[in-house]
Amino acid sequence: VDVPTGKDELVTAWKLTTGNRKVAREEMEKIALKTPMDLSEEGERYTFMESESDKLLKSLRHQSDARYMYFFIQPVYPPDYSAFISKPMAWDVCNETLQNRQYENIGELVDDLRLIFSNALKYNGGGKGTETISGKAYDSAVYMSTKKLEPAIDRMLLSVSNRIETDKVEQVMQDREIEAEERAEEERLRKAWQEETENAKAQGASAPQTETTTVERIRIIQRRPVRKALDFDFPFNDDDDDNQEPSHLDTMRQQKMIFESQRSDRRKMFITSISSSSDVYSRMLQQRKAIAWARMKAAATAASVKEAKAASGENLDDAAAGESKDSSNNADSLHMSSSNVGDKANKEREQINEKLKTALGTLKQKKSKKKKKSKASIKNVFD
Repeated sequence: VDVPTGKDELVTAWKLTTGNRKVAREEMEKIALKTPMDLSEEGERYTFMESESDKLLKSLRHQSDARYMYFFIQPVYPPDYSAFISKPMAWDVCNETLQNRQYENIGELVDDLRLIFSNALKYNGGGKGTETISGKAYDSAVYMSTKKLEPAIDRMLLSVSNRIETDKVEQVMQDREIEAEERAEEERLRKAWQEETENAKAQGASAPQTETTTVERIRIIQRRPVRKALDFDFPFNDDDDDNQEPSHLDTMRQQKMIFESQRSDRRKMFITSISSSSDVYSRMLQQRKAIAWARMKAAATAASVKEAKAASGENLDDAAAGESKDSSNNADSLHMSSSNVGDKANKEREQINEKLKTALGTLKQKKSKKKKKSKASIKNVFD
């Protein structure tokens, strides 16, 4: 380590040896890691030290390092993790803490980032050198801590300590300028007083009374308080209740209720139409069968009359005519009965249609009532 030769002398020659580097790092850590951080409000732009902390976090999230940082991003731990690790830590936790402005200085962030990989090395030490998940996590922790985190900390220490010391030098120069101006003003006042005293002595008068005032400069450093998260919700303003619209969740629930009611109504109407149409079809089929049977009987009776007439001759004409008349009357009666069946089916069809119309009207009325009731309930809830 290069040291000055005298007590108040500076180092005349300095080389980047291991000892000098260690001393310089310790000095930069005292400057950069212990200086209080100037905190901004949530949602505002980061200050210089906050932006440097954000750069340090993002230096561990490059795309090329995704396969190594996979184990350390989210706070998901095995069941027995608490038996080995007393203070778990993950990258997301550090990022959220920085966004909430809860770090007092950069040293706290550096300690948390180092804790991530030290915990991984401690818990996964048994899997060192294996191809298991534990072994991969151990190797990733070694790589990220030595190859990524520590070099990023070195770069951050250089930039932050340089900025802090530059600000200190500028502040010292400003203070010296102010002190020089104050000394010049005091010298001017002293000369003016001496001239007045000499003039008064020359005129034989007493020396003028002077008043001495002391001016003290006080530097006030005001830090913004950290805004803590509230454990309660703000109440709604009563003046805005009339103009408040329903939330998206309430609207979706209302639409779902309307859809379910419409679907159930359509299902009921479908079942009713199927049952009524099947009844009408069965009755029309019976009517058709009755007409076909009556025609078949009439044709069979006519054929039997012709055969009887051909066999018995003219003496049986009257009897055949009477029989044919009876058969025709029977056929007419069957046709009338079949027509009556058809008329009855038509009447039932008309009644079913009227029932369907009535059911549709009732469904529409119920639907309109449900809509009015839902609107009234929503209005009552928000009122």
